[in-house]
Amino acid sequence: MFVITAILSTLLAAVMAQSAVKKINPGKDSLELRDRLNVSERLWTAVGVPEALAAAGLVAGLWWAWLGVAAAAGVALLMAGAVVMHLRVRFLGAALVPPAAILIVAAATAALRAATA
Repeated sequence: MFVITAILSTLLAAVMAQSAVKKINPGKDSLELRDRLNVSERLWTAVGVPEALAAAGLVAGLWWAWLGVAAAAGVALLMAGAVVMHLRVRFLGAALVPPAAILIVAAATAALRAATA
């Protein structure tokens, strides 16, 4: 079961790292999403910090279980916020799939890491 946990943690860390980079150094698609969600520039950039920390925590959490559980739970909370932001502006359908899917994977990763501690 630890192998599955390691794979999920690594994939989730890669997704969070990529998202952090897109928030800290946004491209056209990132800026369009930010504007569509009606999020300020400062908040958008600030969200990149916990995303980057979560990526590091997920990788380090492979050695320290408590850190992996905390990082995955943090990602789940971040993605719950993203889902709420999407729903708030009625940005539904395919646009809601990425944050919802990451939320599910993060919750599963937290549960698996706790189980394999």
